[in-house]
Amino acid sequence: MKKWSQWLSVAVVMLLVLTACGPQDDGTDADGTGAEEKPQQLVIWENDEEIQVEHTKKMAAKFEEETGIEVKVIALKQDDQQQKLSLDGPAGKGPDLVTWPHDNNGEAVLKGLIRPLEVDREVTSAFIDPAIEAMTVEGELYGLPRVTENVALFYNKAILEEAPKSYEDLVAFAEDYTDTKQKQYGFLFEGTNFYFNYFLFDTMGGYIFKQGDGTYDADDIGLNSEGSVKGMEKLEELYQAKLIPTNLNADTLNGLFKEGKVGAVISGPWAVRDYQDAGIDFGVVPIPTVEGKQPITFSGVKGLYLSAYSEHPYWATELMKFLTSEEALKERYEDTGEIPPVQALLDDPLIKDDAIVSAFAEQSKHTVPMPNIPEMHQVWEPMNHAATFVAQGKQTPQQALDSAVKLVKDKIKAQQN
Repeated sequence: MKKWSQWLSVAVVMLLVLTACGPQDDGTDADGTGAEEKPQQLVIWENDEEIQVEHTKKMAAKFEEETGIEVKVIALKQDDQQQKLSLDGPAGKGPDLVTWPHDNNGEAVLKGLIRPLEVDREVTSAFIDPAIEAMTVEGELYGLPRVTENVALFYNKAILEEAPKSYEDLVAFAEDYTDTKQKQYGFLFEGTNFYFNYFLFDTMGGYIFKQGDGTYDADDIGLNSEGSVKGMEKLEELYQAKLIPTNLNADTLNGLFKEGKVGAVISGPWAVRDYQDAGIDFGVVPIPTVEGKQPITFSGVKGLYLSAYSEHPYWATELMKFLTSEEALKERYEDTGEIPPVQALLDDPLIKDDAIVSAFAEQSKHTVPMPNIPEMHQVWEPMNHAATFVAQGKQTPQQALDSAVKLVKDKIKAQQN
């Protein structure tokens, strides 16, 4: 009896010690160095698309119900978040969580704007592997994915009974159908945006950075290679034939398609709800072959990231896990139409049996992730300008791409200094 009493005493003491040393009910620092007091409020910057903001506000209210922590949702264009965080973060005015496409991650890590995550394998295993890889920089996980996306071809069934089988068929249709005086077009895409015109570069043999063994060589830039010039020449043909307006932007493209004045457009899943609400009877198919080759398009993953300036890393990570849970992403799909990078949801009949989602999934087999190295951040603007100069007839494809590559190299050099 005495031995039992002694053992019980020791066990109670050990239990008290373990309890004192273990995770606290009110949270543990992300680095595991001590307890983190539960904050009254967390702040998240959400992309400024209305349906995305409304979804996040709805989920924020649910998180508050569960934890008692208020979540302030601030709408801010995702492309502006990194720049604003670099200013507001050090001043103590930044958010706890931010969001942007994965190709911005290398730059954000280089600037020290986001911090690595510490989450269990149980959390990351729910996502498809490419999505987790997109959130990873130099072997460390910096975010949790929320949306995966790539472009495909939308066609108006009232104008095209079936989708053209090839890019050449599509262009031939556009040549017959386009009437610029009536603002009527056969086929449109944002030709001066490298995200959308990349498929022409890749198809003709161009490349951004030479890739090998899963890494990119930023010193080997192929944007003015022979294949890239051929890709830009393909783009130039569309503008010389006046099949695409030189000043076309996303708003104009979407507006024309919703008015029923365009046979087909290249766009992404973010446009689906908008087109459906406009009452357009449309289909979605993979981008048709170019000179017999299946075009490769960019794939992107949008994620949530933990600000390096957050004073509540534990609870901010809990909020991130909540917003990227299977339940939350299923609701996000229903609310916004955005495709979740969660295998269980991709297998869910709600999504799997959706003909539109299936078309994007088919195109996703012919995609390449946007490089997430810091140098990629320096590519977009010069390449967009190069396409603009070609569209306006101010430079030849070779001249425009030579200038773009020189600018990319200068910007990378400045970035490294």
